[in-house]
Amino acid sequence: MDRLWTAAAGAGRLAEELLALVFPPRSEEGPLREHLPPFCRRCSAPGALLCPRCRESPPPFLWARASYRYSGAVKEAVLGLKYKRQIDRVPWLADLLETGFRTYAASLRWDALVPVPLHPVRERSRGFNQAEEIARVLGNRQGIPVRKALRRVRPTSAQAGLPGIERARNLAGAFQPQRNFDPVGKHLLLIDDVITTGATARECAARLWENGAGTVCVLAVARS
Repeated sequence: MDRLWTAAAGAGRLAEELLALVFPPRSEEGPLREHLPPFCRRCSAPGALLCPRCRESPPPFLWARASYRYSGAVKEAVLGLKYKRQIDRVPWLADLLETGFRTYAASLRWDALVPVPLHPVRERSRGFNQAEEIARVLGNRQGIPVRKALRRVRPTSAQAGLPGIERARNLAGAFQPQRNFDPVGKHLLLIDDVITTGATARECAARLWENGAGTVCVLAVARS
């Protein structure tokens, strides 16, 4: 299966080069770097086919994947969107997300795309949820509804800079299912901008799984 993913990613490289000519990244840091195997087949951490963490504590999602490495033009665009409100970065980041969707998820039937939620206070401060913005573009293109299946019920410290164990503790109890969404039996694709340690993806997927979701997978623009 990993060989198939590698072949599919390679076949999409030419399309991405053409895309970059039409929608060039606003960066002087060189070409994009795809997130390619070898990586953990469950969480996509670089390295072994099954990382030590996933061996010791299997995640509640079937798999997590990202289109690109979190560096260069991709990192610049993500940070510009999140912290400088550069909303014009959304279409290009959605293009990158769609690359990952075509490579890893297009052959599966999805009932909904589920953006990782922000706490309402942070979303009001930022003006938008970046995961929801890029998920909406992908959903429109692929004909998949976007559902706010989760809510963030507890404000947390910023994850950036925290080690893996502290990230998990920081997020414990932070997410709950939305009362107006029934995940039972549904095939759900969690959407985020960046996967770092996978703590956020694990916590979100666990809440959906506990409430009866049939399949939960994770797709992000980038993996650090």
